[in-house]
Amino acid sequence: MAYERFANGGLSSLAAGISDSALALTVKSATGFPGGGNFRILVESEIMLVTAVAGRVFTISRAQEGTSAAAHDADVAVNHVLTAGALAQREIEQFATGALADRDAAGQAGRLYLPTEGYVHQDNGSLWDMLSLSKVTPPASGDFTWVNQGTATVADTKGMMVLTTPSHASADSMRCLVKSAPATPYKIIVGFLAQNPIYLNSYYVPQFGVCWRESSSGKLLTYGWGSNNYPYYFFYSQWTNETTLSAGQFGNGFGAPPQAPYWIRFGDDGTYRTVEISSDGFNWVPVQPPQARTAFCTPNQVGVFANNWKTSYGIQRVVSVLHWREM
Repeated sequence: MAYERFANGGLSSLAAGISDSALALTVKSATGFPGGGNFRILVESEIMLVTAVAGRVFTISRAQEGTSAAAHDADVAVNHVLTAGALAQREIEQFATGALADRDAAGQAGRLYLPTEGYVHQDNGSLWDMLSLSKVTPPASGDFTWVNQGTATVADTKGMMVLTTPSHASADSMRCLVKSAPATPYKIIVGFLAQNPIYLNSYYVPQFGVCWRESSSGKLLTYGWGSNNYPYYFFYSQWTNETTLSAGQFGNGFGAPPQAPYWIRFGDDGTYRTVEISSDGFNWVPVQPPQARTAFCTPNQVGVFANNWKTSYGIQRVVSVLHWREM
C-alpha cells in the first residue's frame, strides 16, 4: 500500500493547463515534493491527492476533502500541503493492516503493520522488524458455562479469560468451561498462557487444555499439557465424567517443549475429529491420527479446562486463555 507522505519545500507550478477531469498533471519542477504517492497538493482552491510520481508527472485523484474539480491554467501554483485529510490518513496508516505482500517499503520508523498472516511488524527506519506477538481473539467468559466448577473461578482480565483452580482436590477433577460446538465442519484455535505447577500423581493426564464434551452422558475428551517429574508433555484422555478416567485411559504422552503461548487446534469435519499443536500458532503438527467423530462419545460441546488435582506446595493452577477462534 502507498502511505501518506510528507516533504518540505514542495512548491512549483503547472507546466501546462489541465481540464476539470484530467487525472494527471505536469509540474515545472518536482524538487521538494515526495518521490511517490500518496501526498496532497493544492491547485488554486482544489485539493488533489497525488497517487504516483514519474519525474515531473503526477497521477492525481481530484476534488479531495470537499473541494470541487476545476480547470486550471498553465503557470498556476502547485503547493504540497498538510491537510486534515492527510493527518487523518496518517493516523489510520500508523497501524496499517493487510497482506504481508502489500506492506509498504520500510523507511518511516515507528510504524506498525499488522499482516493478515498474524505477526506484528515494526518499521525501524530501514527494515521491518517482526515482533514476537501474534494477533489474538480473546474469548469472553460469558460465552461459556461451567461444568464441575467447584471452587474454581473465571475472570475476564486484561484481554484474557483467566481460569483459576485452587489446589485442594483429593483426585483428578476437570473444571470445565464449555459452549455449544459449532456446526461441522469446524476448527477451533486456542492459545494459552499457564502458571502450571507440578502435578502430584503417579500417572499422567492433561492439566490444562481443551475439551470435547457429550452433554447427554457427561463424557469428556481432554487434550492438553501437563508435567510431573518430567518436562511438559501433551496428553489425551477419555473421561466417563469430570472426575473419572474411562477404563484406564490415562492418555498418550507427546513430547512438547515448553513455550508460551501454548497453541492447540481441534476440529470436527463431520466424519473425523482432529487435534494439532503448534509452537507459533501457524504451523501445526497432529498429535494423533484422525479419530471417528463418534469414537468414545459424540461431543456436542467444546471448551477449556484445568485440572484441580493437588500440585506441589499447594500452588493454584492459573490458566489464561488469550485466544479462541472458531473457523
